[in-house]
Amino acid sequence: MPIFSFKKTQRLLNTSDYKQVFDNNRVKVANSSLLILAKPTDGCPSRLGLVVAKKNIPTAVQRNRIKRVARETFRKKQFQGSLDVVFLARQGAGKLSTEKLTAIIEKSWAKLDSRFKILKQQDA
Repeated sequence: MPIFSFKKTQRLLNTSDYKQVFDNNRVKVANSSLLILAKPTDGCPSRLGLVVAKKNIPTAVQRNRIKRVARETFRKKQFQGSLDVVFLARQGAGKLSTEKLTAIIEKSWAKLDSRFKILKQQDA
């Protein structure tokens, strides 16, 4: 049984990591509640960066819930390859129930994985 932890090696930690994904993203998944940008990487485990702005999600409780759900679903998702991912919450995401938010994010991870798989086949 795999261990689903969220180690420091699985996080985007500094500005340059985020900038690399924003500038060089190859895969996007958009939804009315979120935007996911991803860039393939070499060898290291997939890493996640979260952008949940106060402007879009007004209360700290909502922002923390969105981040918690995003991290949890990311931990459980086993991607086909290595990706650097930036998760951006849009306005209205805080108003979704936890169950609906979880379903939307899990569907987005699956879509990201399938698009990444297609991208790998095109590059090969």
